[in-house]
Amino acid sequence: MVPRPATIMHVIILAGGVGSRLGGVAKAEVRVNGTRLIDALLATLPTHVSVSIVTPYPIELGTHAQTIRCVCEDPPFGGPAAGISAGLNPATEMTAVLAVDAPASGTLLETLTDALATNPGADAAAIMSTQGHLEPLCVVWRTASLVAAFDQLGDPRDKPAKALLRIAGSVVPVPGTGAEVDYDTVAELSELGAVELPAPPPPATQ
Repeated sequence: MVPRPATIMHVIILAGGVGSRLGGVAKAEVRVNGTRLIDALLATLPTHVSVSIVTPYPIELGTHAQTIRCVCEDPPFGGPAAGISAGLNPATEMTAVLAVDAPASGTLLETLTDALATNPGADAAAIMSTQGHLEPLCVVWRTASLVAAFDQLGDPRDKPAKALLRIAGSVVPVPGTGAEVDYDTVAELSELGAVELPAPPPPATQ
C-alpha cells in the first residue's frame, strides 16, 4: 500500500457518551488489562492521520504518534451526529468515524480506505456487521460527502450517526472481521480481559 500524506485522513473518535451501562464513567478512561480504551484505539491508528477525540471530559493523552485534539459538541451529550460534527476537519480528503468502545476498530481503516479508493463514485465505505447492517461508527467518508450530508441533515443534535449514512448517495459495504465490535458493559469488556473502571466524573453541564 502506498503511504498517504498526513493531511489525507482525519479520524473522529466518539468518546463522549454518558456511559450509563458502565455506571456513568468516562468510557475513554476504562482500562482493560491495564490499558485505557482510548490508548488501545489510538495504538491501532496509522501515524499519518490526525485525530479529534470528542468528549466533555479531560483526557491525559501522553505521547502518541498522531496529531490529536480534544473537542466537544456544545452543549455536551448531543448524540453521535453532533459529536461527529464537532470533530469534523473539512480540510482533509477523508474522514473516519470510530467509537472508543470499539478499541480494535482502527485496524479496519486500511481496508475501508482501499474500498473507498476503488469505488470513486462512493461517498463512504462502512463495515457491514454480521447482523447485516452498516456500522455508522466504523466508516470512512469522503469528507466532502460528509459535509454535504450534514448540510442536508440540518441540526445534528440528538440525531443518530446512521442518519448520515441514509443521506449518503452511495455507501460501499465492507465485511467486518470482529474488530468492529463495540463493548458497552463491564460483562462484555470482560471478554477482553480484566476491567478497571475509573471514578465517575463530576457532573457536566448538559
